[in-house]
Amino acid sequence: VKGLNGGDDHHAIIRATDTSNRFGGGYSVWSGWSAAVQPAGQHGEGFCPITGLPLPEGGYLSVGDTYRWTNASFRLDSATIVPSKTYLGETYTPNVGNKYIRLCSTFTNRTGDDWNFEPGTDNNLSTDAGIGFLTYSDGDWIEMTPVPNGETELACDVWYIPESSAVAVYALSGGNASEPILYRIDLPARETSATLAPARNTPLTGEDLTRHVKPALGQIVATNSHGETGSGTGFIVGANGILVTNRHVVEDAQTVEVRMNTLDGRTERLTGTVLGRGILADLAAVQLPSGRTYSALPLANSDEVFATYEVTAWGYPGSSISGSYPTATRGIISSKGIYGDLKFLQTDAAINPGNSGGPLVDQFGNVVGVNTLVTRVEIAQNQGFAIASNEVSNRLSSLITGGPNSATYRNLSYNYGYSVNIPRGWYLDEEGSRRTRFYPYHGKARSSITTWNDLSGLAGNADILAALADWRWRDLADTAQEDSWIVYDAVSKTSVGTGSNRYYRLEYRFQSEAQYCVEDVVETITLSSSRPTDMGFSLMSTVCEQHRTQYGNERDGIINSFRW
Repeated sequence: VKGLNGGDDHHAIIRATDTSNRFGGGYSVWSGWSAAVQPAGQHGEGFCPITGLPLPEGGYLSVGDTYRWTNASFRLDSATIVPSKTYLGETYTPNVGNKYIRLCSTFTNRTGDDWNFEPGTDNNLSTDAGIGFLTYSDGDWIEMTPVPNGETELACDVWYIPESSAVAVYALSGGNASEPILYRIDLPARETSATLAPARNTPLTGEDLTRHVKPALGQIVATNSHGETGSGTGFIVGANGILVTNRHVVEDAQTVEVRMNTLDGRTERLTGTVLGRGILADLAAVQLPSGRTYSALPLANSDEVFATYEVTAWGYPGSSISGSYPTATRGIISSKGIYGDLKFLQTDAAINPGNSGGPLVDQFGNVVGVNTLVTRVEIAQNQGFAIASNEVSNRLSSLITGGPNSATYRNLSYNYGYSVNIPRGWYLDEEGSRRTRFYPYHGKARSSITTWNDLSGLAGNADILAALADWRWRDLADTAQEDSWIVYDAVSKTSVGTGSNRYYRLEYRFQSEAQYCVEDVVETITLSSSRPTDMGFSLMSTVCEQHRTQYGNERDGIINSFRW
């Protein structure tokens, strides 16, 4: 096939039997296929170049796309390169010539029956022009447990891929004799030399720990687009000068100043380029100048960290006394948890302003987390939080290549059953039981999701959705009058869609105070698909009126992606 000239015709017969364990094997819909004429110059167009399967209508799906069968759907949420995988308490690294790719997906079943979702496999690691077909690696995947009717399941697993592959193909059958689907995954081209921490049995002394950590720390000074300057901490994870910090430390700065203290007391001032920022994760990657080798800190497997594990939090606290050199505070891991899509560690090690983005380090010199925030209320003392190091491992390749193009936000903390796609350049600002907010770095728009957990007051209405939309419409007018908004124009209230896909679209303009812009607003009102009589959602997305042409598409994309 590869040797033929473009325009020539060639014939191919592709067969897979039940015993071959290739392309899903036992599914009859895959087990016999033949093609007559396919021009050589179009090899791979309309056909998977590895399996020979005809592509689904519209071609390959990409990460973030959703494929829908009748009353069931599958979405490949993310694909990241990871240095290892953990299975049954053991950590494995890929075989020579291979690498690991971690896939996270969402499966939804509304068919009336339990469903199995089955991946295809290629144990021969076939490649074609840098394309690898994912090979199943031992681990728990969704087909181990059928998705019950009416449920949405989240699943992640780690798969093999040839080291040379720049593109991966992932094949999946929707179970119950459904046709296969194919995802194309463009793998990050640029990777860092960050590795998992080496095994150590003896804790480092305080002196050795300092000599190990200090050369990899940097104080970051960033000036955002509004001219505001702030500082935080970062740490190097690759000898090529990749530095990790919090997104809120760099904000929307394109370059930052990084001050590094050497062991002999000197201070270096370097210019770092911000490569990428997280959308849901408060993480960012910074590239330090090339042409030298940097001291780097190894990343631990944070899944193996436990409560009472001893740690130190490192960084540049923002006080006039100690702000010019790094400090360390000692404590333990208090607990582990998940906030939204993000794994975190709670510690009683003191985390002070300026420590944001610094490493939380174990006794062996391995980074277990990224210091991110601290609770400052009287009833809760010594509560600091760090993003788990495995989140860095899983997201670093994406941050290095500019950050994710988009992120699918799911309010997992409160199990509200909705999702919305957030584009690059936006970030999660607040997540709560009532409201979740997103802002863009350009500062000319915003989006928020409000959840109504109790609609019992509308129970006497035959159409609860219409009653909720009417109430919201009146509430806007009342708020405008009570708060003396400078501008308030109610443009339109319309019913959109039918049945379970029905929602109300409200459009209006408002300006609450003179220092704010006139906002062009689209707000959608809907009911939960799983709890249609007692839970409602409002997705409000605004853009400054004078910037609607420039940023309106971002706003509309967020609105149109909302699923409930």
